[in-house]
Amino acid sequence: MSPTTRQLLNYATPSIVGMLIVSVQMMIDGVFVSKGVGPLGLAAVNISMPLVNAMLSVTIMIISGGVVICGIAKGQNDEKLVKGYTTLTFIVLVVTMTLISVSVLCFLKKICYLLGSNDEVYPYVRTYLGILTGAIIFYVIPNFTEAFTRLAGKPNKVFTSGVICCVVNVVLDYVFVMRFRWGMAGAAVATCVANTSAAVVLSPNVKFGRLMGTWRDVRRIFFNGSSEMLTSVSAAVTMFAFNIVLMNNIGTLGVAAMTIIYYMNMIVNMSIYGLSQALYPLMSFALGSRDYGKIRNLLFVSLKMSAAIGIGTFLFVQIFKRQVVTLFANGDVVLVELAVTAATLVTIHYLMSFVNIIGSSFHTAVERPLESAVIALCRSLVFALLPLFTLPRLIGNNGIWLSMPVAELLTLFVTVPLFIMTMRRLKKNLC
Repeated sequence: MSPTTRQLLNYATPSIVGMLIVSVQMMIDGVFVSKGVGPLGLAAVNISMPLVNAMLSVTIMIISGGVVICGIAKGQNDEKLVKGYTTLTFIVLVVTMTLISVSVLCFLKKICYLLGSNDEVYPYVRTYLGILTGAIIFYVIPNFTEAFTRLAGKPNKVFTSGVICCVVNVVLDYVFVMRFRWGMAGAAVATCVANTSAAVVLSPNVKFGRLMGTWRDVRRIFFNGSSEMLTSVSAAVTMFAFNIVLMNNIGTLGVAAMTIIYYMNMIVNMSIYGLSQALYPLMSFALGSRDYGKIRNLLFVSLKMSAAIGIGTFLFVQIFKRQVVTLFANGDVVLVELAVTAATLVTIHYLMSFVNIIGSSFHTAVERPLESAVIALCRSLVFALLPLFTLPRLIGNNGIWLSMPVAELLTLFVTVPLFIMTMRRLKKNLC
């Protein structure tokens, strides 16, 4: 095993396991919602997710951009600047998320219906979304503590916080949703409290310092992380479009089935996201120290690891999809069959998505946000919406599920050439 592979594994393994724990946590959350609330609860979660993910995307943008500039400063052996940038990133995060939270709450009812709610599901969406939005800083704060704990060279701590978060969430889901019968409110409160507990556990590992930086550095944070935000925003827009198409073509059960698929998708997406989060500090450090060989090796190793995750999850879902779907369906036979069909077709995109996800994250880590944004927009928006609105007319409802694999396939023809161009540019500038 090469030193680069060993180093990436040391950072990535606890990060990936931690993200898998988060995925399992959210899946268990879905099981409790299904058992304690029913299909309308599942539909409400999925209808809420575009806005929740949009807010999370802003968080990811700020944190990713902050980690990149901190990583470059660390590669230049300027620890004082690293701590100052950490403080700057935290302040920018808190101020931005507070402004967004207040703005959303002022127009919550209109937003709920804009997201695709009807009169039947609206009360569930309003309750769930209202609590998550009002407590959004507590919902997203673990992303900050995890990212900067990895930057501090303590990736194993992230795994510990993930375990604690999962245990707290499961216990509180049982108490609030099943015992107290708080419904969607119980699920939302449980999630926020669990996420806060994870952040508290990691907070001693985040090293703050005297605030440093100028408005130029704030712009660097937003600019470097903008592609990661576009990835999440585009995904949120696409999920919104999926919900609208599903409501029009299939109805509430279609949205519920998509929620189950969303939980499955988290296994791949969160795992590769965990890998990319481990990649940021290592890649930006290599860029700061002008080590082209390290950058190249990190890229190749990350692609191999993400391929194993994508292909392995695809095979698992294809073999055990009915068993997984049954956990969420609460005895609804129609929902089971619909979700099984969806799982069979949607999960094909796992065989390709890892290249595009790593492609976007890699370009962010080497301060090429424009290329990263192009990949993000292609896979999550441009190439996703085109088949979503055309394939169902040609081949029926199966076209809805196949639009994801088609989008990832088309994006490969953008990602691979950008990989080649960026590596040539880095070799020329660093060697």
